[in-house]
Amino acid sequence: FNPPVPFVHNFGGLYPNKMIVISGIPLPKAKSRFTINLEHGDDIAFHFDVRFDSNVILRNSQQRGIVWGREKWECAWFPFTRDVWFEMAINVETSMFKVVVNNQHLFEYCHRLQSLERFDSLRITGDLRLTQVRFQG
Repeated sequence: FNPPVPFVHNFGGLYPNKMIVISGIPLPKAKSRFTINLEHGDDIAFHFDVRFDSNVILRNSQQRGIVWGREKWECAWFPFTRDVWFEMAINVETSMFKVVVNNQHLFEYCHRLQSLERFDSLRITGDLRLTQVRFQG
């Protein structure tokens, strides 16, 4: 409970039916943002970047610390509000991540990098007060 940010935790690898639950409160800064990465070394399987200045969530993947994929921006809605608590679940499935915020489906992000099980670290940075991080499955 209430882990410090930046937060880095080795969780042993991704696989279908694993779920990562993150809850917190975005800081009330005028141009705040926070980032959640599922990574291994210089590779990022899932980059989730919340940007309050434009109310978008950028998603991407990165190889060898330099090669980014094509950015994904589109979302049906923007679920985050400065200074308001949220709970987010990242559900790992065979071919994609499914993301739910406050019990509402937000989007799906197809796996771009393989082998999924080698991605073993969660990194959270930015303007966020974490209240809890849980791993299930």
